[in-house]
Amino acid sequence: MTEEHYTTFLASLRLRWFKPDEIARQSRRKRAGVTNSLPPLSLVDNIVPTLWIADFARESLGTPLTITSAYRSEDYNRAVGGADMSQHKVNTALDIIPSGGPAALDRLWALLLAMRKAKTFAGGLGIYRSSGFIHLDTRGHNATWDQ
Repeated sequence: MTEEHYTTFLASLRLRWFKPDEIARQSRRKRAGVTNSLPPLSLVDNIVPTLWIADFARESLGTPLTITSAYRSEDYNRAVGGADMSQHKVNTALDIIPSGGPAALDRLWALLLAMRKAKTFAGGLGIYRSSGFIHLDTRGHNATWDQ
């Protein structure tokens, strides 16, 4: 799959707040001499529920959200210190930073917890207060961590 094909796929989702290139450009990120990649075709669809949750959260909060991590190849995940069983490797995860500092981070965290409690999705939520981001995934069962 080429980046052009991937961005066309992402555009077909008609997300309100996230542009296709914002997601696709995660494949060009580098760490410790390792360049990430696009997700393999077999994993492309996995990100759709996570993107819809993030897009809805952005709409609900009225606060811009920046995606800092999406799909990660095995080598790139290792280079960034990701977990061995990271949901990023199966393309179900996003790391997102809300604009507005700690208060916005807390509002996003509360919203995502409420959405999951209401069974809007089943997945992982992790808050990384010192780095100012939230991990969101749609793994199919709930997991929560606060660091």
